[in-house]
Amino acid sequence: MLDWLDPVMVAGHWVPELVELAGGRYGLADPGDASTSRPWSEICEHDPDVLLAGPCGFEVNQTAANAADLTGRHGWQDLRAVRNDRTHAVDGHHLLNRPGPRLVETLEVLAALFHPGLFDAPERWQARPFP
Repeated sequence: MLDWLDPVMVAGHWVPELVELAGGRYGLADPGDASTSRPWSEICEHDPDVLLAGPCGFEVNQTAANAADLTGRHGWQDLRAVRNDRTHAVDGHHLLNRPGPRLVETLEVLAALFHPGLFDAPERWQARPFP
């Protein structure tokens, strides 16, 4: 989960725990870690199965409008998530960037993105294919 696109920031705080609760493995931060900028090469080396972009304060359409911040980077096309069409923009503004009761909804969205077919697809305002 990317918390910012340029520079690339990996989401921390409660996001790693939500990913794990939804059946994923985070690998780039531990629960409670701060969101931190990371070199793009580290993201490429991690080579995620699923790549989610939910920048702080951005709704899905704004994230999609800034897709070139990631898609123009060297190595983007080589990522496993890109090759397998498992990249998504997620509403960072409403679902990711604030702790609170709505995180239950976030957990449901993450579970649907990690396990398509087991859960109903998220609504388009919550998440959509990226770019």
